[in-house]
Amino acid sequence: MSTTYKAVNFIIELGPVFLIPVILFIISLIVTRSPLKNLKNFAFMLTGMTGISVMITLFVNFFAPLVSTILMNSSKNFEIIDAGWVVSRAVVLNSPIILQIIIAVFILNLIMLFLRFTRTINIDLWNYWAFLLAGSIVYTITEIKLMGILMAIIVAAITFILSDIYAPHIESYFGIKGISNPQPNIICWAPFSQFINTIFDRIPFIRRMHIFYEEIQYKLGIFSEPIIMGFIIGTIIGAITRYKNFSLNPVPNIFYSLSSGVVLSIIMVLMPRATNLLFRGLVPTINDIKSFIARRITKRELYIGLDSVALVGQPSIIFLSVFIIPLTVYISTILPGNNVLPNADLIIIPFLLIWIIAPSGGDIFRSFISAIIIIPVILWITTNMGYLFTNLFLKYDLELIEGYNRISSIGGSSNVFFWILLKTLEPIFNLFL
Repeated sequence: MSTTYKAVNFIIELGPVFLIPVILFIISLIVTRSPLKNLKNFAFMLTGMTGISVMITLFVNFFAPLVSTILMNSSKNFEIIDAGWVVSRAVVLNSPIILQIIIAVFILNLIMLFLRFTRTINIDLWNYWAFLLAGSIVYTITEIKLMGILMAIIVAAITFILSDIYAPHIESYFGIKGISNPQPNIICWAPFSQFINTIFDRIPFIRRMHIFYEEIQYKLGIFSEPIIMGFIIGTIIGAITRYKNFSLNPVPNIFYSLSSGVVLSIIMVLMPRATNLLFRGLVPTINDIKSFIARRITKRELYIGLDSVALVGQPSIIFLSVFIIPLTVYISTILPGNNVLPNADLIIIPFLLIWIIAPSGGDIFRSFISAIIIIPVILWITTNMGYLFTNLFLKYDLELIEGYNRISSIGGSSNVFFWILLKTLEPIFNLFL
């Protein structure tokens, strides 16, 4: 394995949870030269991001029994399994043009900043995988390096522009000024969510319907406390999971339901705490970097591009995810034209909800309807991409998952603009197949 591949694999292994705090720590050391202050901020960021990552993993795993129950009661036979990150990683690490793509995207970011086409300084090295995936897929189809690099550049340019457009939503809704989210497979859904909200504003009945998480908390009183709300919702989910055997073995199933309530209540309590720890380090670090840029480089407002893990711990996102994660699996069982079983990449649902909730200003009602519209589109795209990912696996002599004819990835397929580009250029690409 070459040095480039070892480096890319190392970055992938590190993940955004460790990589982003380290990068911000190094930059803040350079701009402030206050090691003790920066070390404290680094500790808060690393602790917060680690806590969020652990809680998100526990949160998604919490739904595994309910997902199994939904699938057991469905007669649908899925041809495609969502294998998650394994698919994207395999395609990227088998590509011979990853160094060229990394250099091209980095230079593109600098050029766009210089020409004022973007305000985003993308330090999110981990999410370069999405640009690498887009370019690697096109290269594998055509075996023309320039076409693969060009596709990666186009996807990156779209991403940086969208990051600029929706950065104000991060400030207005999440309360963090000066950052953007150049994560292609997440930010790409913000325009669709905004478009849906524009339609809602033109429908007389719906435009007056607003339900906010804070309003729910106010009306429910003591029952809105995360520990109580989580316990009640978790207990209900546990009861639904075991509903068939409840009358046969009531005592064990009651204990199971109550334990489910305890688990969800712990997650709903600790997730905001982890987010607060992250913000205690992130906000002053971003302020220091922005102050340095304003003093030494330019007065123009710039954004620091970060991974969406910094935003996903918002209570309203977790609350809505409680309903959308199992609903995604249920939709997959009844959706015409869908052949993919959501599995490994269910963890991406809370991240997708960031750019479903933020454009609506935190409106839970509108966000729920938007998610019900967007999730089927993602499943259709993932089904369509299953043919491509399967062919790539076969080309690289990689094993498919036993019991399924094809393999796909919700995370790897959810960049809707890349998919549109692929379908637009499909007649050309078919010449190389």
